[in-house]
Amino acid sequence: MSPRPAPAVDDRPAGLGRRFLAVLVDQVLVLVLGGGAVLVAVVRAAATLQDGGAVPDGQAAPPAVAPALVVTGAVLALVVTVVQWLLHGRHGWTLGRRLLGVRTVDAHSRRPIGAGRVLVRGLVVAAGSLVLGIGQFVVLLSPLLDRTGRGRGWHDRAVGAEVLRAAPGGAHVAGGRSVPAPAAARSARPVSATPDRGGEVPRPHGVPAAFRDAGARGGVPAAPDAVAGPTTPAPPSGGLVLAPLHPTRSAPDLDTRAIPAVRSAPAPTLAFGLAPELELTRPAPPRTDVVPEPRPGTSTGLRIALDDGRRVTVERLALVGRNPSPGPGLQVVRVVDPSRSVSKTHLQLAVDASGGAWVVDRGSTNGTLVTLPDGGQVVCPVDHPVRLRQGAVVVFGDMSLRVVAMPPAAARV
Repeated sequence: MSPRPAPAVDDRPAGLGRRFLAVLVDQVLVLVLGGGAVLVAVVRAAATLQDGGAVPDGQAAPPAVAPALVVTGAVLALVVTVVQWLLHGRHGWTLGRRLLGVRTVDAHSRRPIGAGRVLVRGLVVAAGSLVLGIGQFVVLLSPLLDRTGRGRGWHDRAVGAEVLRAAPGGAHVAGGRSVPAPAAARSARPVSATPDRGGEVPRPHGVPAAFRDAGARGGVPAAPDAVAGPTTPAPPSGGLVLAPLHPTRSAPDLDTRAIPAVRSAPAPTLAFGLAPELELTRPAPPRTDVVPEPRPGTSTGLRIALDDGRRVTVERLALVGRNPSPGPGLQVVRVVDPSRSVSKTHLQLAVDASGGAWVVDRGSTNGTLVTLPDGGQVVCPVDHPVRLRQGAVVVFGDMSLRVVAMPPAAARV
């Protein structure tokens, strides 16, 4: 089976009024070509069953529709419906959609969606009628609820379709989208470098005729008045106006021998062989909010070990959290917590002159719990210091730290 041809569509979505008129034309076509007789027969049969088959006195019985006419109408209506369905899936249009300039295409490839997806699209609308008998109207009006502005209803999204307007006249199709006819003709016209028309070689585009014919006169161009100025191509009538691929332009004939040559100076090199850009680098200023871990035996503060493997020495007031704000005289200890169980500034650690260490909860969301070496646990009240001991574990959110070494007695805040 050959691939479905891509219809010439515009990128603008079709309005709800245009789509409604297209469906209305299709329904009228079915009624005219046989569906009307079937509808009349069904209505009369329903009225007869409602009255119990009795005819009031003094009134003549309504003429019955001939069975042959009903069967013929049903067959014609079925044939028209099947043909419309196949056209809709194969070409993206029915008779009503073609008259109103509406096409149903794939939302990505801009090609017809096929008969199977057209059937599923119709079944979604039919399934809406099961909801209080009015659900189908809600489905048909669902394009008004599309926040993207593309007018895609629930039945369109169910099959990945989109209803677009047909391309204006004189447009060709390239990849399922409309391209104006002049641009398509320009891109489709082959460029040949072989001689044609009796050995004449095609002349380069955009060069004045006087300079193109200079070779025939021994390299001497024609007089300036013989050189015609560039002509501006007329824009195409209707559709998108595209810029020419090779705009016609001319430039003055310059004698490059009169232009002095500018020689680039060699890049400076240093005596020791480093590049100049390396010489221009400067070290970053020292950070006051980060204290490096001291060497063993030289610690003068509280040493803690975080559960991510880092070891930090607290020599002054330290703020611990996801992103505490640094300040003068403050040490910042940031922890990475993807679950955000740790507050921005969760707790603070401090040392005193007697070699003690304290932890204070800073009003965190999930609180702070201290587990002492003997197994006792202390819930830290907000803004109340709790003394730490060596080996104590502080749990804050989903993170924790352990006191590795206490500060010596000579340490100061």
